[in-house]
Amino acid sequence: MMSDNNNGLVQPENKLVLRAVVGLTEHLPKADLEQITIQAIKAHRRLRDQAEARQNEWHAIEAGDPSGKTVGAARIAYVTSMIDMHGQQTVLSTLLDVLGYIPSFRGD
Repeated sequence: MMSDNNNGLVQPENKLVLRAVVGLTEHLPKADLEQITIQAIKAHRRLRDQAEARQNEWHAIEAGDPSGKTVGAARIAYVTSMIDMHGQQTVLSTLLDVLGYIPSFRGD
């Protein structure tokens, strides 16, 4: 189900929006908000890559020791990385909503 927000944009009702991020950024000049959003995109990509690396480490260790007595440090590192990545995704999603578009930029 979708609903209109104050700007007339249609948003999913269950979408998580960080009000603090909206409040901090909604009156910034577009050029400044674009730079912040680009930094958030880069941070999200870095965290995504880190989480993928942690997942690969965890699977490699698990394949060598399938006892399953504990999830182990590698899986905990993976879960922590995923939490960080998903938190950053929420920040990025909110910034993109405030900006209103996906900024283009060169490089990662």
